[in-house]
Amino acid sequence: MSGTMGVLSRVRRPEYTGENRCLPCTVLNAVITGLVGLVVGVGASAVTTPTVGLVAGGIVLAVGGASIYLRGYLVPGTPTLTKRYFPEWLLGWFGKAPEPTQDDGEADLDPEAVLVGLGALEEDETGTDLQLTDSFRTAWYEAIDAADGDEESRRRFLDLMDVAVETVEFEEYGDAFQAYADDVRLGTWESAAAFRADLGAATVLADRWEEWDERPVHQRDQLLGGLRLFIDRCPACGAVPRFGTETVESCCSTHEVAAVECEDCGARLFETRT
Repeated sequence: MSGTMGVLSRVRRPEYTGENRCLPCTVLNAVITGLVGLVVGVGASAVTTPTVGLVAGGIVLAVGGASIYLRGYLVPGTPTLTKRYFPEWLLGWFGKAPEPTQDDGEADLDPEAVLVGLGALEEDETGTDLQLTDSFRTAWYEAIDAADGDEESRRRFLDLMDVAVETVEFEEYGDAFQAYADDVRLGTWESAAAFRADLGAATVLADRWEEWDERPVHQRDQLLGGLRLFIDRCPACGAVPRFGTETVESCCSTHEVAAVECEDCGARLFETRT
């Protein structure tokens, strides 16, 4: 028994199975296995007897099914195949389609213009870029220091966003999480530090901007995300975050993202597709 378990452990690919299993890749390989089994079965039946063909096809299905179960795929290079040849509408059936860069109804707000008008951002010394104003930076970081990522802080944030707590569900992805209300996404936070940044910013903006309560949730979320682009102190460790671009790969897609990340503690503070 121990020998069998040892063989299985060497064959198994945990990065492609269990919680990491990719449904599109699994379906693609299952279809391929079924077609190969059918071809082998029909071919063997034509050459020998239907019984032999049935057995041959069954063996192919059994071996292929075991490979998919243990390794996540049968055909080498499956992730590359799905990324290259699966259209977005097909990936969407499995919940793997890339998220749109902008939701309907969001184009009427220019976050940078609003934040400049509120005195949160100003031109830097070169006049070619924006930066936090000293007064807003001080107020924001004081609010961040008073914030936390616990359940009470989440309730306080939802109250600032004018969302009923009982309607909200949180989906956790390690250190990252999202908030939904009635299947509408309220926000995405790449880390607990990113959430603390938004809670602090929402606290300051709600106090300084009389239109805050009148704006829809998605516009408030835009403003908070826009501010995180300019954050120059990590809420988690106090180090200076770095802005850059990188390629993000999953089993089904590859895309470029712009990200703000702390080089010291690794907290991801902002990420968006480019």
